[in-house]
Amino acid sequence: DTLQSTTGGAVTLTKQSAAKVWARWNLSGTAALDDSFNTASLTDLGVGYARVTYSSAISDANYGVTGICGELAGGGNRVIGVYGLGGYNTTSSAYRSNNSSLTASDETYNSMSLNGDLA
Repeated sequence: DTLQSTTGGAVTLTKQSAAKVWARWNLSGTAALDDSFNTASLTDLGVGYARVTYSSAISDANYGVTGICGELAGGGNRVIGVYGLGGYNTTSSAYRSNNSSLTASDETYNSMSLNGDLA
């Protein structure tokens, strides 16, 4: 199904509360994007660290992101957080994935979603 405007044209979600960027990636082994929207690339910044670069810029760096991470075999709680030193700006954001001991770790499942306005 396709969303349409009241006049029948395609809907453009630029100033609404839809996610403007989302990504799911795997850091176990070779870092790789599993799937994404408005994501140009994923950069491996070291054990547990990754940067998501956006295809289209965000209007300013005051956007909100949410994230989650986990591993294939389970083994306890996992935590993902924004990694400011890796970049948090209008074209990218970086993340640190942690294992249950809160040590940076290359987790199997990592994802983020960004809400904000496109530039």
